[in-house]
Amino acid sequence: MVNQVSLNASMRTNLLSLQQISKLQDKTQLRLATGLKVNSAIDNPSSYYTATSLSNRANDLSLLLDAMGQGVQTIQAANEGLETAEELLSQMKAVVEQVALSETEENTVVEPIADKSYFIDKVGENGAVVSTAEELRNAINSGKETICVYGNIDLGDISATGGLQLQENQKLVGVNYFGNYGDKGMALSNITATTSNTDNLINITEQGCLVSDLSFDFNGSDINSCVIFIDSVSADISNLNLTIENAVGIVSVNTGGIANVGGKIKIEGSNTCVGMASGVYGKINILTQSQVDINISGNDSVGFWGYGGDLDIAAGAEINMKIFGKGCSGIGIVGNMQLSGNIAIKTDNVSSAGIYGVTANITITQEAQIFLDCLGSGILQDTSSSSEILQGAKIAFKKDGQTKWYEVDEKYDTTGEMKLNADNFSTTLKTSAASAWQTAQEIIENQEDDVSYTKNISQESLIYQKQFNEALSQYDALINDSSYKGVNLLKEGSLKINFNEDKSSNLLISGVNVTSENLGLKAAEWKTQGDVQTTLDKIQEAKEKLRTAASELGNYYSIITTREDFTTRLINVLEEGADKLTLAD
Repeated sequence: MVNQVSLNASMRTNLLSLQQISKLQDKTQLRLATGLKVNSAIDNPSSYYTATSLSNRANDLSLLLDAMGQGVQTIQAANEGLETAEELLSQMKAVVEQVALSETEENTVVEPIADKSYFIDKVGENGAVVSTAEELRNAINSGKETICVYGNIDLGDISATGGLQLQENQKLVGVNYFGNYGDKGMALSNITATTSNTDNLINITEQGCLVSDLSFDFNGSDINSCVIFIDSVSADISNLNLTIENAVGIVSVNTGGIANVGGKIKIEGSNTCVGMASGVYGKINILTQSQVDINISGNDSVGFWGYGGDLDIAAGAEINMKIFGKGCSGIGIVGNMQLSGNIAIKTDNVSSAGIYGVTANITITQEAQIFLDCLGSGILQDTSSSSEILQGAKIAFKKDGQTKWYEVDEKYDTTGEMKLNADNFSTTLKTSAASAWQTAQEIIENQEDDVSYTKNISQESLIYQKQFNEALSQYDALINDSSYKGVNLLKEGSLKINFNEDKSSNLLISGVNVTSENLGLKAAEWKTQGDVQTTLDKIQEAKEKLRTAASELGNYYSIITTREDFTTRLINVLEEGADKLTLAD
């Protein structure tokens, strides 16, 4: 029989006490070794799992904290780019201001207005300088070759006389025809008239005539009366300001009736008006480098109207047209037209069209750049018309404040009824997206009021042009380099920063576009003081946009850093809470 140890009650109590002390020693040793009073779920399930959850959230937020820090760095990279970009703009502004300073009044070619004797010498023995209606009529009727209008001549109601009849090779000009007299020149070369009949202010039926450097105020009876009427001959028209009411500005009619329009032409019209018109077999030629600005309001008013005649806008011509009122047609062409220039047309009536062909041939060449802001159709033709849009032509449509820019990829031609607008242009023609070009409207609005009288800048000043263009090139390079980890907030890049672990709290950082193209900064091609001033204005606008962009980025920076601080404090709270549940005392 195996011997057994017999334990009495006292011994059993002592043994159990020793076992309990051993367990407590082991637990104490573990706590001393780990620093934790809860090492596993066995120790305290509730505390263990609660602490683990708090620790996991703290770890997740720590990772988000790193992403926030990277977001801050991305903003700082963009901000550094903005600050340096503004410094470059200041540098560019200083260069342009050097040009402006070098073109001081003492260096200008603008001359003071001289007295009549000065212009008498200019026109010569077979010319005349006129200041009254009687002098003007006598000079024309006597066949004077060059007639210079000096001052404001009011012809009154021409209904009884039928207007002025120019003779062969006569030139009717203003004082600025002989030099640059600044913006005062037009005011001293003005003709005012009215008619209650269908009379024309100036009739040209003889070859070799020129009308130049004059302003006209003409109130006609209806669109059968006009300022300049050219019948069966060719005449040159340049540098005119026309203010018309119930009339047509310039008309050419019949075979050989050709108006060669050059320089700067401004036509302001009200009531029923037409800017320029070509009658049966007549023609209007808008010459290259000319600038035509037409602003007309009134029922059935039209910018260019061909009723059986032709319109040819040459490459390099700038046309800016605003036609407002019921029944307006923008360019309303009943004859043929060939468009090659830079043309901007705005109409405000749904029944109107920008380019309108009625029994006509419409040709838009590869050199055309046409900008259409029309409530009605952009390009419209009837059933008996045909159109041809050549490969390379650029056409833009503005609708609801947005502009779509197209370049024609393949020649398009069609006969019959056709409407092209912002919604169907790219589906009707084969096109590709084109980058924005400077429209005629922008070009003309950037010019001084009297472009033909603006002083050209000196050749010496053109040395600054190269310096400006080099700085502009560096500006774009700087913007390109202002990226961080592939995100460039200065070129419309974006970055999303999450502030909590389930991504329900976040901030989308939207970048800005401060490239030179988007700010309207272009390589300098200064020709006049107006060009220089335009560049200065654009630089100032660009600086203001940079400051606005810096403010936006600064707001993002403030939000993120605030959330960074909050997240850091929250992580500490979570970790402290977990420690209170698990750390040994």
